[in-house]
Amino acid sequence: MSDERHQEPMISPSSRMARRKGRVRKSPPASAEPEAQALSAEGEAAAPRRFARTRLIPIWLRLIIVAALMAISLAAGAVVGYSAIGDGKPLDVFRPSTWKHIVDIVEKGTDRG
Repeated sequence: MSDERHQEPMISPSSRMARRKGRVRKSPPASAEPEAQALSAEGEAAAPRRFARTRLIPIWLRLIIVAALMAISLAAGAVVGYSAIGDGKPLDVFRPSTWKHIVDIVEKGTDRG
């Protein structure tokens, strides 16, 4: 006996992802009736369309949102670190004199000579 009878033919993947990656091309639908070709403009509008994905938030706006969230988290971390851990006033972290003092402390510890 031959194995050909017991083997099923290989079916190519026809998933949407495979079509999207270009592995499988979707064949155009065969027209069953000549009337289907002569649809009016209203009939074509009512015909189901292929799903087209649009972005709700554009990429440039996403980048701005991420940058703003990073700035907010940096400021919040500085406030928490200076007030809770360092026992300072919360809004003193935004004064230039505070940062000048911090830089002076850091530079004092390093010998430049």
